[in-house]
Parts: sequence; structure tokens; C-alpha cells
Amino acid sequence: MNKPRDRHRERTEAARRDLERLDEQSEKLLGGGANRPGDIDHNDPIEIWGRRLGRGAGFIFVVYLIYTLSRYISFGGAGG
Repeated sequence: MNKPRDRHRERTEAARRDLERLDEQSEKLLGGGANRPGDIDHNDPIEIWGRRLGRGAGFIFVVYLIYTLSRYISFGGAGG
């Protein structure tokens, strides 16, 4: 019969394995999928410009969202 301590240890080990597998299979939220060493070709101009354009578009989108949210808040919401 399993003791409570053995069951706890088994569950802890299973949870740790699940977390490790999840970390291996998922992308990082802010890092993206290609920020691991060896995945980036710094000599490829298409990849460099693609990154620059993507980051610039993301920055412009965030600025637009902040501007829209500030207008929404300052004018009292959608009921105005």
C-alpha cells in the first residue's frame, strides 16, 4: 500500500516531468520561437529585415493601443 508520502513524491515527480515537457514544447511569450542560440542566422538580410519590420509593426501597434485606451478612458467610455 502506498503511503501518503510516496503518493506525494510520485505526484511531485509527475508534475515536474509535465512542466519540463510543457517548457520544451511551448514558445516563450516575449522571446518568440527563434531566439534560441543557433536558430538565428545573423548573415541573412531577409531575416534581419523581417525582424526589424516585425518589431517596428509591433511597437506601432502597442502605441496605437495605448492611444486608443487613453482616449477611451479620457472621454468616459463608449456611452458618450
